[in-house]
Amino acid sequence: MDFQPGIISAKGKFVKKGQKKLKFPEGFVWGAACSSYQSEGAWNEDGKSPSSWDVFCKKPGIVKGGSDATVAIDHYHRYKSDIKIMKDIGIKAYRFSTSWPRIIPNGTGKVNEKGLDHYDRYVDELLKNGIRPFLNLYHWDLPNVQELRGGFRSKETSRAFADYAVAVVKRVGDRVKDWMTFNEIKHIWEGCYNSNWNAPGLHLSEKINNQAYHNVNLAHGLAANAIRAYSPRNDVEIGLVHALWIRMPKDEKSRKDVRAAEKCFLEKSGRLIDPVYKGEYPENAFSPGTEPETTKEEMRVISTPMDFFGLNVYGGFDVSHDAKAENGWREIESDPSVPVTSMNWGVTPSAMYWAIKFVCDNYDVKKLYVTENGAAYIDTVTHDGKIHDWDRIDFLAKYIAEMKRAVAGGYKVDGYFLWSLFDNFEWAGGYTQRLGAVYVDYPTQKRIYKDSAYWYKDLIRKNALTI
Repeated sequence: MDFQPGIISAKGKFVKKGQKKLKFPEGFVWGAACSSYQSEGAWNEDGKSPSSWDVFCKKPGIVKGGSDATVAIDHYHRYKSDIKIMKDIGIKAYRFSTSWPRIIPNGTGKVNEKGLDHYDRYVDELLKNGIRPFLNLYHWDLPNVQELRGGFRSKETSRAFADYAVAVVKRVGDRVKDWMTFNEIKHIWEGCYNSNWNAPGLHLSEKINNQAYHNVNLAHGLAANAIRAYSPRNDVEIGLVHALWIRMPKDEKSRKDVRAAEKCFLEKSGRLIDPVYKGEYPENAFSPGTEPETTKEEMRVISTPMDFFGLNVYGGFDVSHDAKAENGWREIESDPSVPVTSMNWGVTPSAMYWAIKFVCDNYDVKKLYVTENGAAYIDTVTHDGKIHDWDRIDFLAKYIAEMKRAVAGGYKVDGYFLWSLFDNFEWAGGYTQRLGAVYVDYPTQKRIYKDSAYWYKDLIRKNALTI
């Protein structure tokens, strides 16, 4: 099937709008991504202990539908057939996370060899099918026993995380070149100890929350150094994956709006990026009296040089210049004309371009991967047994076109990871939100390609987007 971005005709056909081909550089990495907790299931098999999310899901009213990820999409048992699907679609790289409670069930101490065995086989299976593994050490599933010891409120967890990194790199470091420490520190900071949507869902003081944020940064730096120390490869590359507060100029032709958007972006997102790239927190990072306890040595560790920047992009908000405002800019956070996904997230494709531009213009980024991009829509199997997810195709085409705009502008973007390849457990949304290019019928675990999977396969094959 040969899908191209376009419009839907009265007969439901996807009609081509044009024949402009946006060719990507040779060697551009087309990938997909998922996390251990959202996909694996097997929540207590082969020595795995409960994660903070396993416990969190049991709290009434937390997850829509009262569901959990004890089975998820059973990827733990079905990984070989799922990797064959990756190969068929043409995926060149797969970003997956390992499960800390599966590998070190007690959070610290004894390593569970059966847990490592699984990821050993998993990496081999990816490589056997010509798929490059991108290994992410943490995607929110902390061993619950470690959370009970204080979680990331304690620097002991930072050191325990480094030990976990050592266990993983010792086992698969000979075959894995590309490593990521954390996924979205922003949401760990915002969610774990300041909300009821991310485990453990505690509502603590701002100072404790800020300390936890610093301790996660410290864990990142310690783990990055551990990976380099124990990897047998000379070409190992390490990065950190961020979701940022993305801001775009309301009027791209207005220099004042562009500068206002950049200032707003840096004021908000600098809190996340500065410690890694500058070795310090910006002045506006914390309210007076809520600053975390830090040392110069810890900041040095946190700012260990990174080989790449991982950028998750879903959307952002417009900013306009406002001479009357204290900071010189005004955010426009609610535009009723902007279409939304089924998660009520605004569809704002230019967020892709401006996020890449502002990050690369202001920080010493050696290379950048778009590590997540995708959209949730209401997908149904129609009478022909297929899933015609035109909205998702349109979303992806528009965002990827903006990524190509950044590449054409000289920004170093080395790859793109679709989120997600398969439908899966979507945290507090449970199974009510589908972001996959491959549909999963949860009762039977049957996989069905959506039209977006065929479309993505065609894009990868051509290494070009036709609009």
